[in-house]
Amino acid sequence: MTSLAQAFSAPFRHLSPGGVPLSPGDMLAACGTAWATRRQGDLAGQEVLEQLGAAVGRMTGCRHVFAFGSGRAGMSVALRAMRVLSPNRDVVLLPAFTSYSVAAAVVHAGLRIRLYDLEAETLAPSLGDVAAQLDDAVLCVVVCHLYGYPVCTAELRTLCRAAGAMLLDDAAQAMGAWSEDGQAGTTGDVGLFSLARGKNITCVNGGLIVTDDAALAANIASLAPWAAISGNVAPAHADIASDVRLLAQCVALWLFLNPRLYWLPASLPFLGIGASRFVPDFDIGALRPLQATLASRGVSRLASTNAGRGQVAGELGQRVRHVGGLRAVRVQPGANPVYLRFPVLPEGGGWPGDAVPEVPRLGMVRSYPESLQDLAPLAPYLLPGPDCPTARWLAATLLTLPTHTRVTESDMDAMMDALASGAGRNRPGAMEAASQKGGA
Repeated sequence: MTSLAQAFSAPFRHLSPGGVPLSPGDMLAACGTAWATRRQGDLAGQEVLEQLGAAVGRMTGCRHVFAFGSGRAGMSVALRAMRVLSPNRDVVLLPAFTSYSVAAAVVHAGLRIRLYDLEAETLAPSLGDVAAQLDDAVLCVVVCHLYGYPVCTAELRTLCRAAGAMLLDDAAQAMGAWSEDGQAGTTGDVGLFSLARGKNITCVNGGLIVTDDAALAANIASLAPWAAISGNVAPAHADIASDVRLLAQCVALWLFLNPRLYWLPASLPFLGIGASRFVPDFDIGALRPLQATLASRGVSRLASTNAGRGQVAGELGQRVRHVGGLRAVRVQPGANPVYLRFPVLPEGGGWPGDAVPEVPRLGMVRSYPESLQDLAPLAPYLLPGPDCPTARWLAATLLTLPTHTRVTESDMDAMMDALASGAGRNRPGAMEAASQKGGA
């Protein structure tokens, strides 16, 4: 029996594409915070928020930390804070292949969008595309470290400074990653980290904005005074209904990220698990104290979480090299990825028959099925610009493999069988692969 057949023979086994499980200890700590804020009010809520701010400040070296109910909310406020400093600029440059939430945040902030293409080998920005579109209307360039692969930003910063634009370092998928230019999320005027489900730390949902720019920090605090970690507390701190809903979601994450149970939520289409949606109409909410507790605990074990993902990614990379017709994304020199997922691409332009070998039960899925230039709901907000063929190709072909700790050796072998079949190749057997590795 092949590895793929063995994987499917396991009753109900279904890997999630991403995510990090919460522990019973996490949920007990969150319950304790919810109870304390119910009993003690602002004092207890402020304490846990300040603990999170201190942890993030130590990790990033940034002086100003802001906490939001979602990453896109944080990005929207950060962009509006930039606009206060440069009121005559209203254009944001985005990668044409990225999360639809990034574009939604720009639209929510009342700004217009131009797109730049990416480099196929590294998913880094095409500097030529960026340079060609920087003018006195551009407020900001957003750089995204996709799938936890950090990209170098030094040349982008130089281009932005020369044009009078700012740089937003979007490390929503790359908390803890480093490039030769520094830690992802800290190399721009503003940095973003996501605490949503599917990221390398989670508190169900949430986002963090960091900056060392005093003027930007003052504007963010003016636009969202409750988001500043120091001296403020999230509104409605004792909202029992909200805390109960969040705790219920924590329990659901704890239960259903288990591969023996994930099939249940994955089989319910109305939940929209894993779906990419462009939704620019959203609330700017606060991070609740119990979420701050979860986030602080996640930050404390971030290094071990990322190390575990790196180990799985390393093993996947070794296996992918023995399957013909495939390639992995190249890590830039001096970079240390955190491998939120492991992206795989076909050599030679496409998969046989243009059929991407997705196997949802193995967590093998595409991420963004359309590039931003082809996303119909975004069209009214896009300004004319160059075509982005690499982004379109990535949307059509890039496949991601899971890297979380629930992935087993058998799962990885099954993934390689699926990839070999999708690429029209035969995968070497275990002995042959080991022999090739030893002879390399």
